[in-house]
Amino acid sequence: MSRKKQQKSGLASQLPLAIKTGKYVVGFNQTLKSIIHEKAHCVILADNIPEHMRRRIEYYCVLANNTPIEYFPGDNNALNLLAGVSKRCSVISVLEQGEADFAENKA
Repeated sequence: MSRKKQQKSGLASQLPLAIKTGKYVVGFNQTLKSIIHEKAHCVILADNIPEHMRRRIEYYCVLANNTPIEYFPGDNNALNLLAGVSKRCSVISVLEQGEADFAENKA
């Protein structure tokens, strides 16, 4: 009897799907702009983001109709490998989710 692989649920499976099928911005300044203009559907923060940057992003997310924040358990290099992004950053803002569904993971 063969065993089926269990599908990974959560950020590890949804982020690469959102990167491939949706739209996103990378970096602190671009993320702040997308939050302020209320274009961000979800913000993903790496574990090693500086404290003052994390607080500022959280503050603007609360002001912008409680934009959801996902905390990635790895550092910025692991986040880039998972997302397939060539730039080194600790913040990714998902503008259009594409086929991914971050809201489903919260429920």
